[in-house]
Order: sequence, then structure tokens, then C-alpha cells
Amino acid sequence: MTLRHLKIFIAVCDTGSMTAAAKELFIAQPAVSFAIAEMENYYGHKVFNRISNRLYITEVGKVLLRHARQIAAQFDDMEAEVRNWNSAEILRVGSSVSVSSTFLPGRIKAFQGEHPGVTVQVSVKNSAEIEQLVVNDQLDMALIDGPIINRLIACHKVGASGMVFICPPEHPWAGGTIEISDLNNCSFIVRERESMERRLLEKLFQHNKIKVNVVWQSISIDAILNAVSSGLGVAAVSGVFAEERLRAGAVSQFHVQGVHLSRESFIIYPQNKALDDLEQDFLRLCVDPFHPSP
Repeated sequence: MTLRHLKIFIAVCDTGSMTAAAKELFIAQPAVSFAIAEMENYYGHKVFNRISNRLYITEVGKVLLRHARQIAAQFDDMEAEVRNWNSAEILRVGSSVSVSSTFLPGRIKAFQGEHPGVTVQVSVKNSAEIEQLVVNDQLDMALIDGPIINRLIACHKVGASGMVFICPPEHPWAGGTIEISDLNNCSFIVRERESMERRLLEKLFQHNKIKVNVVWQSISIDAILNAVSSGLGVAAVSGVFAEERLRAGAVSQFHVQGVHLSRESFIIYPQNKALDDLEQDFLRLCVDPFHPSP
């Protein structure tokens, strides 16, 4: 059973005869008769009663007609939407929490300046979740913190920012330098477990056999900064996020001897994906934001 059979059947029902349906569809009348006969053989039911050279739709034919109209209408909608896709283009972009707060907004603004008719849909989650959405083709591209270890993902570095250790202004470590062993058993405020900042810290702690007391974990950078300024513990965050609070004196920076943490950001997409023109433009704006479009 094909869409052609259904459309012929609908035409016969609408015109009242196979001859009229053939004229409407610009096909030979025997082709219409043959298609209806195939349908009746396929379903094992008569869809028309033939009385005095006239066609009368049967009850099962009425059921078939109702479904046939729905299927034909859905097919026509699909055809129109796909054929007119260029008039409603969408770019699905994912981002980690950190990148969405810093790098991403400017890149999207620049992209929309070049492509004002394109809708950019942004999804913000932690890096591990975003990676999986890219692999599953639920996102076209994404900007996340690295390193990227998934072999199914292609990546290009777009930037890096240093991380800083912060504490309440009244803390004994404020403005000073400590040994990494001093972090043992201190109250630490961290990002959620799958975030890149959390991974970097856990790697640092494991390598140096440091155990801290995680008293607060959050996906919100602001919540972490507020918790530190309230005296609930210390933290390590991207310097970009801490700048304003440091200038205002709400938090203070301290250094850990011999420790320099850096968070790298990457744009990613499926490894074997052939990027279309829109995706290539977005990639260019992220990797080389000062290079004009050709």
C-alpha cells in the first residue's frame, strides 16, 4: 500500500467516479481501476459498492478514507516544511554553564548579525551532558570546557582562562600564599561533579593526596561566589567570574604554591559530520572571531 493508492482513492471519493478521478489526476482510467482493485485485494474488503454504474463507499471504505486524508495531509505538510526549510533555519547550540556566561553571548550576537533570519536555540548544561547531546545529534555544535576525550567528537580550541582561589576577606589566607597541604580538611565550595572546574580540582586533589570537606556544590557561579563572601568556605573559580567580586572586596584571592589551574574552552561537533554553511560560519566566528566573513 502506497501514498499513490491513497491519493487515487481520495480522488475517486471526492469526484464520485473513476473516470473523473483519472482526469483530475492526469492518469489513465484503467490505472485508477487497477489501484482501487489492488487496495481491495490488499485489505480483503470492498471499499466501494458498484450499483447501476455508480460507486457507493462502504463502511470500511469510510474508515479508510478518514485515515487516508490524514496521511495525505501529513505528507503534504512534511513536503512543504522540508522544501521551505531555508526560510526557517535553526542552529542548535549547546554550552557549558561557564562558557554561556562569558564567551557564547558575543559569538551568537555576531552570528545573528551575519544571519538575521536564522534562529539560534541554546541549551546550557554541564560539559558531560552537552557532549552526549552532540554525539546523539540533538545539538549541531557546542561550546564547552575541555579537555575533550570522546573520540566521536571533533573539537577546536576557542580560548582559555585561568582559575583563581578565593576566600572570604577576613580569612587568614586572604592575599597570601599557602602550601597545597594547607588545603587538607578545609571547607570547600565547588561546582557540580560533572563540570570541568570540578574535574580539574579533583585531579589536583587526588594527585596531591588532598582531602577537602565539600560543604556546598552548585551549578551556579553566583551561588558559589555568594557562599564564599558569606564565609562558608573557599573555592576555585574562573578569574573572569571573580573579577567583579574581587574589585568590590566581597571576596579575596589567595595563591597555592606551585599550582596554576587553567580552564580551556572548545567548540565541538560530531567527528564525521559535514558542516553546512551556517555551521561553518559559526565555527569561524568562534575560532577566529576577528576574521570577517568572505
